[in-house]
Amino acid sequence: MGGHGPLQGTLVVEFGNLIAAPYAAMLLADLGARVVKVEPIGGDLGRGFGPFQNGESTFFMMVNRGKESLALDTSDWVSKRVLDNLVRKADVLVHNLRHGAIDRLGFGEERARELNPTIVYASISAFGADGPYAERAGIDIVFQGESGMISITGDPKDGPRKTATTIGDYLAGTNAALAIAAALAESPRGRRVDVSLRDGVMAVQSGWNAIAFASGEQPERTGTASPYLAPNQVFQAADAPFTLAIVSDRHFRILTETLARPDLAADYPTNEDRMAGRQSLVRKLSMIFRTEPADHWVGLLGEAGLPVGHVLTLLEALEDPQARHNEMTVEFEHPVAGPVKTTGSPIRIDGASARSLSAPPTLGQHTRALLHELGVDPATTEQLIEAGTAVVS
Repeated sequence: MGGHGPLQGTLVVEFGNLIAAPYAAMLLADLGARVVKVEPIGGDLGRGFGPFQNGESTFFMMVNRGKESLALDTSDWVSKRVLDNLVRKADVLVHNLRHGAIDRLGFGEERARELNPTIVYASISAFGADGPYAERAGIDIVFQGESGMISITGDPKDGPRKTATTIGDYLAGTNAALAIAAALAESPRGRRVDVSLRDGVMAVQSGWNAIAFASGEQPERTGTASPYLAPNQVFQAADAPFTLAIVSDRHFRILTETLARPDLAADYPTNEDRMAGRQSLVRKLSMIFRTEPADHWVGLLGEAGLPVGHVLTLLEALEDPQARHNEMTVEFEHPVAGPVKTTGSPIRIDGASARSLSAPPTLGQHTRALLHELGVDPATTEQLIEAGTAVVS
């Protein structure tokens, strides 16, 4: 397997569970790498998460396209020999197993470099590879809480809120894929990459951190409004909400001219004025916007060159004409689940979507072929399968 992107010819070995490492490896597969996903006999934990389609987890399929599944009992000596051979051939090893688990499997960095000194070794952890929290367990809501993100999310009246998506996992996967791609560009190779899930969440809220650094105080929650600019938030039209972002004094002049409200331009000429009087300004604008449907305002203000948009549901967003043009929904024919839709790649290279064309694997779908490739004779392969030491599908 392996695609035709810039990482064609690169072999990635993934020891991953749930999202962070699987997503990193999928991004590398989208860019052309061959990815072998090493799974325990029971499979990646994500295979047990719903919703399901013909018994196959759609949660798992969202972050595992373009991979080969090798399912082995890693305590078996033949399996260990197979995995040793796989790591010897690999360009990259990426994992997000809990602190110490990869060492117990026999593929900590020191052992991996004994097998392959030039391997790019990437570790995704909760709080970091070392330090006072290195051994702590973590999951996305913990990282959102301990990064400060929950404290700044939500409406001031309703209390703090979690960001809906598991942002820490996807950020960590993206950061890991970026660092791995950079390490692959080097010659000779052999870098270690460490990515922390919490660090990624802290980094992505740098704008809010800037407010805290400058003031020495906790920033106030602003709901959908920007902490820097006004008006810049969700407004309610006669029938539905819509978004409007005014990012300059010129934008505000265009807005007031389009609305035929020169009084607003005179009362709030600068962003400093608009921030100081945000409540009164938003109240006045809200009264205007409630007089017409959202389509009217999105069309009128959009034609004037202002950043404005609808508030779409997930299904509306996925069916949006631009999203369809950008191939942000991808349909695969899965060998068990049948036709399956997954989220496409946000990356385009040479005008085409950078994504693998192969469906997410069933558990052990490539075990037999990989055992043969890695030097196991057919008779031994069948013995492993009969003993339950290897899983095939």
